[in-house]
Amino acid sequence: MGNEKREAQKKNREKAIRKAKAAKSIKWIIIVAALMVILGIIAWAVASSAVVNTKSVSNYSEGLNDDGTITGVRALDYVDLCDYKNITVPKSELEITDEEMQDQINMLLIKYPTYKSDPSITIKDGDTINLDYVGSVDGVEFQGGSTGGAGTLLTIGSGAYIPGFEDAIIGHNVGENFDINVTFPENYGKDELNGKDAVFNITINSVQVESEFTDEFVADNFSTVALTADGYISYYKNAMYEQNLLSYIANYLTENSTVKSYPKQYLKTVKGQLKYDDEKTYESYKTSNGESYTFESYTGMSKKEYEAMLSNEAMKSIDNDLKYQAVYEDAGLSVSSDDITTLLNAYGMDSSYFSSFETTYGRGYVYQAAMTYTVLNYLKGMVTVTE
Repeated sequence: MGNEKREAQKKNREKAIRKAKAAKSIKWIIIVAALMVILGIIAWAVASSAVVNTKSVSNYSEGLNDDGTITGVRALDYVDLCDYKNITVPKSELEITDEEMQDQINMLLIKYPTYKSDPSITIKDGDTINLDYVGSVDGVEFQGGSTGGAGTLLTIGSGAYIPGFEDAIIGHNVGENFDINVTFPENYGKDELNGKDAVFNITINSVQVESEFTDEFVADNFSTVALTADGYISYYKNAMYEQNLLSYIANYLTENSTVKSYPKQYLKTVKGQLKYDDEKTYESYKTSNGESYTFESYTGMSKKEYEAMLSNEAMKSIDNDLKYQAVYEDAGLSVSSDDITTLLNAYGMDSSYFSSFETTYGRGYVYQAAMTYTVLNYLKGMVTVTE
């Protein structure tokens, strides 16, 4: 065999070897890539299955100490606090305007109408009256056809009663007792009344009229806070001033302080508490919507979306908790039983509610709420109000 032929064969073998090596490399690249894809799919599947793993937490005080602070957490390590000792607020931000005061009065006059029993008042369409009635068919009273002397409200023209009932009252006077004749519809829904003629004996007790903001009106409806019209105006303006001041302070603290990070365990706990609340509500809806009504149907979200929402809402809640606790720590404050009483009174509840609240929500939860109230009142004492 000539040298040229041997050299050609050598080159062909080297070429085949290189080709085989390249093919082998490509094969391993494909295998590795395939493995990576498979592992990626597995990892995604694991991650997807773990998206919704928040466990419900029914104990509202879980993760809290008895004084309302977060267990194992120093809030000052998580929060950059604002200069809460030097808050200033313009007085104009706190006082209500004359228009706002009048809006409040107008709302009260609508909410607390006056009923007059003056016999000279004649009932007309649109009037709201208090009346008693006794209904009978063929001289016999029928079940459900009487107010039993307890009185009931009726707005004439509302269509709340059978045809002819309300129209027959128009033109009669307050205090008058009279009979009206009506006929039940054929499809009324009760065999013993369908299509029957009936007689109702009517007594008009009083008629609703627009109230006037007088001393008498205030004494009748708001004697716990004032006995005169001027007294109520003073009370309401002062109450709104205090409310606006606390709101201003709360907004200032929230907007000018920053939470750097969130305690992981407490975040998990709060998410669980939020989910527990949702599940309770869902169960009540499920009762009326049937077994096919799923939790996803109730939330209107996929599991992944719901978990993201839980995280977001939990961080919002913890954000405020951390900021108030940071002031609480920095100022060396404490919550007393008097603070609990003050908090309950602020929401119109007697101090006797404390034991039931503590039973339902736990001591930590109640004291955390009181801590917020304590911090706000502490800050209120340092605020500078400018003209």
